[in-house]
Amino acid sequence: ETIARPCCIGIHGKCEIRTKEFCDFINGHFHPEATLCSQVSCMEDVCGMLPFVRKHVPDQFYRLGSSLFLHAGLLHLLMTVVIQLYLMRDMEKVCGPFRMAFIYLGSGIAGNLASAIFIPYRAESGPAGAQFGVLATLIVEVLNVWPILISPSIALGKLLAIVFIFFMLGLLPWVDNYAHIVGFFTGFLMSYALMPYIAFDRTIHSRTRRAILIILCLTSVFLILCVLVVVFYYTPIYNCSWCKYLTCIPFTKDFCADQNINFKKDEPIINF
Repeated sequence: ETIARPCCIGIHGKCEIRTKEFCDFINGHFHPEATLCSQVSCMEDVCGMLPFVRKHVPDQFYRLGSSLFLHAGLLHLLMTVVIQLYLMRDMEKVCGPFRMAFIYLGSGIAGNLASAIFIPYRAESGPAGAQFGVLATLIVEVLNVWPILISPSIALGKLLAIVFIFFMLGLLPWVDNYAHIVGFFTGFLMSYALMPYIAFDRTIHSRTRRAILIILCLTSVFLILCVLVVVFYYTPIYNCSWCKYLTCIPFTKDFCADQNINFKKDEPIINF
């Protein structure tokens, strides 16, 4: 006796009635407890982790933060540890753990949102946006103490060179430039608002200007996050032909092919 049940196939959460053997062959998720596709939620099988609050509606917003602590292997984890040890540790001593946590998480979440919008069908992990937020924090710190540095231009030039090198590395496969760019700008704005600074002019005009700058920076961060959330949930981008070139330039024919960036739903595997 051959029994067919709902089988969830691919990253789009497509459901087809198949046998268990066929579903296992194509690495699908077989549902023996159901008889119709309307009785299962294939997107839950694709996403995993906690179940959806509303069935068939992906609402795992916590992934924007949880993915910052996931890594694609030991080398990826080692790179994160080195950056946090040699860059983030000193900045945390300067501004404190709570301010650093806000900057780190805010930059990372904004970068992940940008990645989810512009390259929606690629698996992402790691704190790329948060790390660029830390680099932006270093640049803000140089600008804040500019008058007391011996060679501030050299210090700023070194940091900008590092940012440029990492941006160019983002043009290679499997390195996410959207998280880099959005995380950097978000971290820059948050750092200007939250980082402690040395006041060289204590007049009322200077304090007022600083207060206005903090308000503008925090408002800009809030607007950036709001725009990204609205675009992600209400006007998703699926058919952007040029978006992939900002994160991987195909220097050869197959240079970016193994990323499997697919903006279109697959055709049925077998048509009856």
